[in-house]
Amino acid sequence: MSVMSAMISRSLLLATSFLLVIGQACADPIGDCNQIGDTEKQIEGCNQFLELEPYSPYVALAYGLRGGAYKQTGDLDRAIADFTQALKIDAGLVRVYVNRGIAYRDKGQLDQAIADFSQAIALDAAFTDAYINRCVAYTDKGETDLAIADGSKAIAIGPNDAVAYNDRGVAYEKKGELDSALTDYAKAITLDPSYRNAYANRAVLYEHKG
Repeated sequence: MSVMSAMISRSLLLATSFLLVIGQACADPIGDCNQIGDTEKQIEGCNQFLELEPYSPYVALAYGLRGGAYKQTGDLDRAIADFTQALKIDAGLVRVYVNRGIAYRDKGQLDQAIADFSQAIALDAAFTDAYINRCVAYTDKGETDLAIADGSKAIAIGPNDAVAYNDRGVAYEKKGELDSALTDYAKAITLDPSYRNAYANRAVLYEHKG
């Protein structure tokens, strides 16, 4: 039986003041670093910004953005290195902990991933992305009770979050609580009728149940 789970990685965004503080001379590198979609351009923009403004208060965010771009290209080692550098500069960047945790999870380093998601939660106990991602990591590790608890916490914070229901459903399914899994997949679909993972997970589960 195979199950799928959504992986959260919402992009960091640099503050608008970033553009104003640095000035027109660096407008293109900043714009490139601060965009998403073209990872090659984003990495080059961040490279230029970090070279031109090594003492800027936005350096940590630039490392975080470049790390996110590296992660998108599949270069997880460079992504983790950049996320780590960002956190050395500013240990309060909650989203960077989550993004580094996702990179660790993608590498199969689940304990490191869980530690990063837990640190994000310690910094912001209402950050649903951290609970959802830790739910997925616990599910991958086979610790389904902890996964379900995290999914439930995410739902309590954001009751309209389809991803939280889907990922808790995956945990229920792995635990063998198939009716609970179906209920969660159905709720995810109700909240987001375009959510393909939930439809696919439910279809696989229906087939498994026969």
